[in-house]
Amino acid sequence: MSFSLRRRVLGMSAGIEELGSVRWELALCLLACWVFCYFCIWKGVRSSGKVACFTATFPYVMLVVLLIRRLTLPGAWEGIYFYLYPDMKRLANLEVVYQNIPSEK
Repeated sequence: MSFSLRRRVLGMSAGIEELGSVRWELALCLLACWVFCYFCIWKGVRSSGKVACFTATFPYVMLVVLLIRRLTLPGAWEGIYFYLYPDMKRLANLEVVYQNIPSEK
């Protein structure tokens, strides 16, 4: 990833003295969350209880769906096997460790 693209994705400014601009995608997402909260409170306890039941279970349902999807991809079982039973000879190789240590620049 190039430096300018990384700066755009992370929303970095040139320095601490420059505040930067408003990130409109984040501002609109925040506005949508506040509107959602307003409508939950506006209808009362009955509807907000239903919303709470949905928002409490929906992330778990999505995690199960994503898990099933990932397990059906080609090579998934080889990856799980490699995760559970790593090759100790390759882990003991110090060259691999030294290559992955970040250098100070």
